Amino acid sequence: MNEMIYLDNAATTKPCAQATDALLKAARCFGNPSSLHGVGLEAEKLVEESRKTVASRLGVSSSDILFTSGGTEANNTAVFGAAYAKKRLGERVVTSKIEHPSVLEAFRRLEKEGFDVRYIGVNSDGIIKLDELEKELDEKTTLVSVMHVNNETGVIQPLAEIKRLIEKKAPRAVFHSDCVQSFGKIDVNAKKIGADMITVSAHKIRGFKGTGALYVSDMRMIRPLLCGGEQQREMRPGTENVAGILAFGAAVKECGGDAARFTRLRELMKARLSSISDMKINGSDEFNSGSILNVSFAGIKAEVLLHALEARGVYVSSGSACSSHKPQPSHVLTAMGLGRADIEGAVRISFDETTTEEETEAAAKIIAEETALIRRYM
Repeated sequence: MNEMIYLDNAATTKPCAQATDALLKAARCFGNPSSLHGVGLEAEKLVEESRKTVASRLGVSSSDILFTSGGTEANNTAVFGAAYAKKRLGERVVTSKIEHPSVLEAFRRLEKEGFDVRYIGVNSDGIIKLDELEKELDEKTTLVSVMHVNNETGVIQPLAEIKRLIEKKAPRAVFHSDCVQSFGKIDVNAKKIGADMITVSAHKIRGFKGTGALYVSDMRMIRPLLCGGEQQREMRPGTENVAGILAFGAAVKECGGDAARFTRLRELMKARLSSISDMKINGSDEFNSGSILNVSFAGIKAEVLLHALEARGVYVSSGSACSSHKPQPSHVLTAMGLGRADIEGAVRISFDETTTEEETEAAAKIIAEETALIRRYM
């Protein structure tokens, strides 16, 4: 086939026309937002408009939004910033075993620095064990970081319940959530989910790579990672990426957050793949964003299937894009208790709001054909 069917949207999305137009607008308005002349003030005005757009989608004040270079920087700022700011109150910090590497590696560094780090497990559906979390929380816990939607399985974590446990057992703790895979796809309202800090990223919602944002309900709860400028209240110094920020704002305006549509596409793919023997869905069906389907085919290595699908114009992935070059198996599926064969054969199919039912049907048909062909010659 000649047309591409792109189903790796959890890794990145195709920028929308409005985001591209915003880039061109930024090229014309090229001033430094910190400059006091008219060209600089116009750039600052446009940046602030995007800040208000992102804040509005989160249901927060624009003064609580810090623009960053992406989700990784935002996550690092949240984890290190809160841990260091609250160190005098306690050194216990808590996260889950299925977080994105930009959170997990930050916690591992804190562990090396002497912090009391606790990693909470998940059940076979990929949902955090609340009883285990409750046992690990105490009055000296200063930070809890649990993602909203998992980037490999699409499973939604019970953030409101986690917040209630924090208020009950660890009232001094800051609650951070990596919402990179949920923002713009399902409802991400800071007050509803109870997070004090939220990470979002532009290129997951049809903006451009290199721009993200961190919501911080009270800037006193973190310390800045960078120094050298007064931009963004000195909490994230450095000249703002005007083009990326404008494109981010434009993308936020365009993303519909139609969770029901994502779920329909996921259910359609599941139904079509159900005819394949020895097929296994990884992660909860009941608590899923709908934007990600993680599936294993017994006896088939994901890498082999990926290349076979690519040759026919279908693009999926074998897991997190940030971990695709590492030889070790998925830490997410391992934490869920999957066997090595299922982990090595796991394929992530992820949808975008522009994905059509026709594309989903066509991709499912090709996946079924290629799995049959691979098994025939095994």
